[in-house]
This record gives sequence, structure tokens and C-alpha cells, in this order.
Amino acid sequence: MERTLIAVEPDGPGWQVRIDHYQVARNVERAIAIECAIEMARDCHASIGVPTGVRVRMRCGDNVLVGACG
Repeated sequence: MERTLIAVEPDGPGWQVRIDHYQVARNVERAIAIECAIEMARDCHASIGVPTGVRVRMRCGDNVLVGACG
């Protein structure tokens, strides 16, 4: 199954939220960025039915899937 991922990544002193290569939020706290991304993933899945998820890139470089819808 292919899943659309919303990315939460380090952005200087803060964090950014991206869908594909488009920034949606920038320079926010990590918890706020993750909450925003999870809400967007949930809304996207509810509105168009595409499986979505949230991928967080940790500052060490590891990627972690923190949420999945559908």
C-alpha cells in the first residue's frame, strides 16, 4: 500500500512541516509541528480517502513514523 507522508523535520532552531516538497509550517516547536501534521494527515484521509502518515526526521537523522491513517 502506498501512503502519503507528511514530514516533520528540523528547521534551524525549530521544526518544519512539509507535504511533498511544500512547506506548510516553519520554525515551530516540535510538539506543535507533530500535532499539526497528524491533524493534516487525518483530515486528508477523511476528505479524499488516501492512506496518510506522519514521518518525523529526528535531529540524529533517523526517520520515525508517528501516525498513520487508513
